[in-house]
Amino acid sequence: SYNIPIGNNIHFFIGLISANTMKLTLTSSLFCFLVNSNVFRSAKAQAQDECQALSLETHETIGLKVEKVASIPVENMMPFRYNMSPMDNFDGNFVYFLDQKYGRIYSLDATTNEVNKVLDVDSSKVPDGLTLDYVFFSSSQTYRVKSMTKGSSSDEVIVVFTSTTLPDGWDSPDAFLPAPGAFATWACGPDPMAKNISFIPDLYRPGFPDGVPTCFDFFPGLETFKGYDVFAKYTIDEDDGSLVDPKPFFVREGWVSPGHLGGGIVTLNDGNILYSTGDCAIFGTDGGYAPQLDRESCGKILKIFTDGPKMGEFEVVAKGIRNSQQFRIITQEVEVSEPSSSESSSSESSSDESRSGKRDPKKKQSPKKVRGRRGARGRRTQNNSGDGMSPKRTESVEYLAFMDIGGVTAEEVNAIPLTKVTDPTNIDNFGWGRNIADGKAREGTFYVNHGNAGVLGTEPTCAGDTQIGEPGFIQPWIQFNRTPMDFLYGIASLAIPTSAVNDLKLIWSEFNTGKIMGTTGEYVEGGAPRTAFKLKLYDENGELLENDLNTLVMKETGDEDPQRGDPRLFHFPNGQAGVMVERTGSIYKLYETKS
Repeated sequence: SYNIPIGNNIHFFIGLISANTMKLTLTSSLFCFLVNSNVFRSAKAQAQDECQALSLETHETIGLKVEKVASIPVENMMPFRYNMSPMDNFDGNFVYFLDQKYGRIYSLDATTNEVNKVLDVDSSKVPDGLTLDYVFFSSSQTYRVKSMTKGSSSDEVIVVFTSTTLPDGWDSPDAFLPAPGAFATWACGPDPMAKNISFIPDLYRPGFPDGVPTCFDFFPGLETFKGYDVFAKYTIDEDDGSLVDPKPFFVREGWVSPGHLGGGIVTLNDGNILYSTGDCAIFGTDGGYAPQLDRESCGKILKIFTDGPKMGEFEVVAKGIRNSQQFRIITQEVEVSEPSSSESSSSESSSDESRSGKRDPKKKQSPKKVRGRRGARGRRTQNNSGDGMSPKRTESVEYLAFMDIGGVTAEEVNAIPLTKVTDPTNIDNFGWGRNIADGKAREGTFYVNHGNAGVLGTEPTCAGDTQIGEPGFIQPWIQFNRTPMDFLYGIASLAIPTSAVNDLKLIWSEFNTGKIMGTTGEYVEGGAPRTAFKLKLYDENGELLENDLNTLVMKETGDEDPQRGDPRLFHFPNGQAGVMVERTGSIYKLYETKS
């Protein structure tokens, strides 16, 4: 951090003139003090000049119409007393909605808009050995059911629970937290002389053994405890759609705390799944070292094997992810050059480089190394540039897209070619966490300071701008942060609609304000983040929603100040974007409009 108190430099100066071995005069000591102080002031000023707010303008013509189609039962509509999420990575005609706090799953028939409860941990069969009746003060970190995705067949789904005990048949988890006590930190500073500073012996088990430090902005004294993410296959009952016959196959150790617990999930074509662990750390920090260490599971995307001889095993396939709660596989048309004869002859020699994922900037890259799946829609296009380049064609490329909830500096949507993220020979890096090679931590296209555990909303601060296209790191599709005009607490969800839109390629929502934002730019691998903007929202009658989705929250709850509604975007089976407002359980379809 550049926030070095000048008082430290004064002690340094006194030490110099009092140390006999230094042989410095008062003049030279004073010069050292002034230089030292100015260096830190200059570095801090430079960081402030670089760390500019990512202000978003409202698009002049593009907006969204909001149409209510259904609702999910909500146990408690009081602010911050709920924890719900849509799950849309399924084939067929159903979308699922999780009441994560109370352990209930509802299905929505996209044709009839009929809602049915298909699992309730209080009455349905869950894997033997699980303990799901624990009590935790924070609703947003209570996950009796945490996540859900399709299985390897049309009548199978995968459900993730968070249990305080292991399922029967497991003596230990398949994936572990970092070793106890391996990574410690200080909290509530930043002044080392402050009376309220606290030592946290384990960053990834915050609050153990004596509770969350009492100096924390939120949750002081809160008891935290171990929680296991338990993955189980369920069969969909053909008569009523209920989930039956659970079979657990994978367990990951976690910690129930006011931290970043992940939960993003999607099923691959081979039936295996990708899963986001979250960085496991407490708010206010840079995530520590674990998200950047390949051997640790925190701050990662895991590929988990669901069948066959490797069932229950996993691979780390991406790192540097803070807290992703939503994954989506999308397809884009990408223009690539046909290989010339000279490029074809060199393809064998470059194959090792391609498998490693490393590129020599001095070496011309063969177009054959474009990652992705060649689709049936691939077509050649005539090259009329007259530059001697090879003819070009388009190729259908699948990407994993995911949102990542930020700390302070950048809220992100990221993307990566699916073949690249599933390549086991290279672990792709999205930058979050302290990198042991260069000592830096990244968030979006920025470097961030170490942070201050227990401080919410202002830590970790920005340390400067990264290079766009920084080698070795994948930068976001879009990013935004907090500004004096919009207190945007964090990204809540994303959607990449393919129906009921014309120009929008990506939209995302925000927790506090109920705003939906978007971009008309597709993801470009290695490119700068695309231009983002706020969208005006309209009700079914074309009336402007002055407070965005919070206007609808006020109507349904009667509150004059809704505080936040937590809107979660998702996809209907036909590709149309929808949004569920957590606080009310209301489900809406979204239509792009022009004005």
